[in-house]
Amino acid sequence: MCLARQVGVVGIFLVMLALGGCSTERSLQPDGLPGEEYLVGGGMMIDWEAPTAGTVYLVEKVTGKIIETRSVKAGDSYSFAVASDKQASEFERMLGIKFAEARFLLYFQPDEKAGMRL
Repeated sequence: MCLARQVGVVGIFLVMLALGGCSTERSLQPDGLPGEEYLVGGGMMIDWEAPTAGTVYLVEKVTGKIIETRSVKAGDSYSFAVASDKQASEFERMLGIKFAEARFLLYFQPDEKAGMRL
C-alpha cells in the first residue's frame, strides 16, 4: 500500500511538471522588457516590419532605458534613426551617456491573440 501511494504521488508530481511546461503565456521580465528571444534588431538605424500584431520596445542597452513602446499590427513598419545633431543631443541628455556609446535594441512581443510563436 505504501509503495502504491508513493507511485501515485510521483505520478501526480510528474503530471504537474509536464503541464507547467505547456504554458503559452508570455510575461515581461522584471525590467519591463520581453526576454532575449524577442530581440529582433538593433543599431543606430532600424527599419523593421512586424510579422504579426504585437508590441515593439526600443531600448538603450547600456542604460537599460526604454526609449519607446508601440503597438503594431501585422505588416506595420517600425523605423528608428537619428537625423540630426539636435536629436543626438536630446538622446544624450535623456540617456545620460554619449550618443556614440548608446546601443539601441529592438524587441518585439507578439500579441497572445495573434498566436505567433517565435
